[in-house]
Amino acid sequence: MSVNQRETLDDLRGKELGIPTKLPAFNPDTDVPAAPDYTNPNSWLSMPAYFSTEKQPVDVFWVYPTILSDNITYLMDISNSALREKAHWTLVEQASIFDGQANIYAPLYRQNNVKINPLMLTEAKPIFDLGQQDLIRAFDYFLNHFNKGERPIILAAHSQGSVRVVELSKAGELLTGDAESLKRLVAAYVIGYSITPADLKQNPLMKISENATETGCFITYNTISNAKCKEKQGPTIIPGTFVVNPLTWKTDTTFASASENIEAVFFKHEHPKNPDRHPNFAAARIVNNALVITNISNPEELPATSATFPEGVYHMYDYAIFYENLRKNVGDRIRSYLENENVTKNEINQILFSEI
Repeated sequence: MSVNQRETLDDLRGKELGIPTKLPAFNPDTDVPAAPDYTNPNSWLSMPAYFSTEKQPVDVFWVYPTILSDNITYLMDISNSALREKAHWTLVEQASIFDGQANIYAPLYRQNNVKINPLMLTEAKPIFDLGQQDLIRAFDYFLNHFNKGERPIILAAHSQGSVRVVELSKAGELLTGDAESLKRLVAAYVIGYSITPADLKQNPLMKISENATETGCFITYNTISNAKCKEKQGPTIIPGTFVVNPLTWKTDTTFASASENIEAVFFKHEHPKNPDRHPNFAAARIVNNALVITNISNPEELPATSATFPEGVYHMYDYAIFYENLRKNVGDRIRSYLENENVTKNEINQILFSEI
């Protein structure tokens, strides 16, 4: 930890932070776990044994969502086995859209407790920034030791992970610092958070996806019901945000029927290799600042399990509801990127489908 970081964290010493429930008084001497060492394989999530092990033509840098929610801990200690298991589960239920299509690299990082998520960019920012520095170091290690400039890159995340990727991208990190680096970006799936015109003004190299095969762009949406004013209950929905409909891959308000929803996929701990699948699960339309779903075939798959996300705020299921559409889109964007890089169609098909 640098001297400046220590001094900034000291400014929070003794403060009780948290919404809606406060955590104990912050003590930088005891509440800041050791930084990850990315030369150590234990600082990276390992793939489930049943994931593809064949080398793919694209790499994914995955930043997992909030998994820390106790009443005492400000920052994730990456040596905590229970939290490591929760982080690992995000590979199964979310990042698996990339399995067999791209190589998944997922660093463990000192994320913050869900109770200070509402303060992560304001009062608790010095705590939030520790995780940001972890991700900057992890991405640098990923570039130099895993990717080595040999493959294009997808950025992917959900919830707190998406907050972090968006904030880092706005600051010119993660390939968005110059036009030449940005050429390596297939796409950034920053689902479960918001990107506003002000964000794009801060970094004009960032752009929102407008179709299914565009590359070098960002995809974002937050899923809710059609109940009146439900978007105001979504803590990740910022007024004025762009929204990309994952059934059409457009930002307009066109209604997309449930027939366009290929298949929703809900992973269960009891049978992770055989998730529950529901074709044509729901229709979707962009309304104001959110993605509203209707005509839900199996509403029992969408329970409200968190006080942070009340009934009708489907944040926890942003990936599951559109799982097969997301998975198909990953392949479409990879193919588009490789075609733009003058790889022949036969080579693309051989690369993409030889092991699928």
